[in-house]
Amino acid sequence: MKWLFAANKATRCLLNSQQHRFHGYSKGCSHSQKSSMWSKSLLYGHQYSTLTTVNGIEPSYRSVKNGNEKNNKKSVGLDIIEREIIEPASPTSHHLRTYNLSVIDQVFYDCYTPLVLFLPNNKMSSVTDVVKHLKETLSQILTRFYPLAGEVKDNFHIECNDKGVNFMVARVNQNLKEFLQDPNDEKVRELFPESPTSAESSIGNYLIGVQVNIFNCGGIGLSTSISHKIFDGHTYFLFMKAWAAAARGTPHPISPSFVASEVFPNKHPLDFLVPSKLMNTELVSTKRFVFDPMAMASLVGACTSSFTSIRAPTRMEATTALIWRAAAKAARTIRLCTPETPHSLFSFVNIRKRASPPLPYESIGNLVDIACGVSYPESQPDLPTLATETRESIAKVNSDHIESCKGEKGRDGINNLLKKLVDLTDVSGNENHCLFVTSLLNSGIYELDFGWGKPIWFYDMNAGFSRIVALNDTLKGRGVEAAVTLKSDEMEIFERDPELLSYASVNPSPLRFLDDSTT
Repeated sequence: MKWLFAANKATRCLLNSQQHRFHGYSKGCSHSQKSSMWSKSLLYGHQYSTLTTVNGIEPSYRSVKNGNEKNNKKSVGLDIIEREIIEPASPTSHHLRTYNLSVIDQVFYDCYTPLVLFLPNNKMSSVTDVVKHLKETLSQILTRFYPLAGEVKDNFHIECNDKGVNFMVARVNQNLKEFLQDPNDEKVRELFPESPTSAESSIGNYLIGVQVNIFNCGGIGLSTSISHKIFDGHTYFLFMKAWAAAARGTPHPISPSFVASEVFPNKHPLDFLVPSKLMNTELVSTKRFVFDPMAMASLVGACTSSFTSIRAPTRMEATTALIWRAAAKAARTIRLCTPETPHSLFSFVNIRKRASPPLPYESIGNLVDIACGVSYPESQPDLPTLATETRESIAKVNSDHIESCKGEKGRDGINNLLKKLVDLTDVSGNENHCLFVTSLLNSGIYELDFGWGKPIWFYDMNAGFSRIVALNDTLKGRGVEAAVTLKSDEMEIFERDPELLSYASVNPSPLRFLDDSTT
């Protein structure tokens, strides 16, 4: 975790400027829409009654409303038609009843991340068949992913007691196409289980909540709420890939590897915690910014001048540079800063391939490190500079660094790292000048197939950070979708940034990638 040095540098700069008090205050798709008969059938489909009773349980109505009156008209009516606990198909062996968390798991906030896959249901399977098959196959894979059916007892271990997964089924009183015309963050959040929610603790709770949302047309919104105490993005993908394979009847199941706590043991409490001010304590706003393949290629070109002798910036590096620059400008506009005030970028980095020897691809747990880049907005760094800083910060998470984090010495390194982060946030008063970025680019999320067709759209939601960017692929091409969360006053400036809008469109419908055959 070599961002310790960057954090130390930023801390010194802030201490030098401590006498200053911080205070507050596209391109759309231009092609004609040509919906195929396939897209019409999957999105309009045949109609299902919204009064069906499943397993003898009468539907109960739930409508989640946003406090903002202008968004209330977008609320989605949900009929909860089933609640059940799904347990593993076979009991967990006695010698596997305790799963040790790694020291990296210990660092992470105890919160839940909401994610959702929208599936077409090409076979037009009935609600009963869809639900039954998902429950049966979920029960099967929980026998292999047995810690996920347990409960967190403390910051050291999970009791693998086969408690199960909280499973719900809901009717959505809309067609899938109607829903995806304007899928803003508030609206999509209505599709998630009542429990566990992002704000809940996983201690003594379920590690996973699932809600199967059935649209009037038969389309499916498969939403999950997953505990960050054991799930990183790669673990989520492995779990969903295993579930999809079981649903299709694939003969070679995915078997998870549980080496994380052996490589990064968690034997003693850490001396410091990640500062709570990095989490959301006030009003925030989340919006989607989509870079279509053509815009993405143009942005990569704009970030290339510093990469003349090496490979061009990746999509992650280029997109991050642009968003980082715009977010720093917005923060500087709202909250007065000195020239020495840094705006830090914390990038979550998957360390499985970076370790030597590499950790198994099937390893579950939080096998990530955090790379830290630092910029000084007053100097107005250009895109190539920020793309270079992003790359260089991530490059420091190499095999030598990962080796230094293993075993008992790893705990000491993480304690030092956390202390520097605490110092950095303490000297910045009530403000934190940083941005987190997480990426599932190139994960293969759009290749998942439960047997009803590959996803139309995947959405990764903020678990509670005050400033965070989640990068994902678009359905087609080499585009990028960025879900950006900022403080609300910063978002009002950020979303109007001319440079950002020259590449990205704001909250476009995912249907543009479904209907546009040229994208």
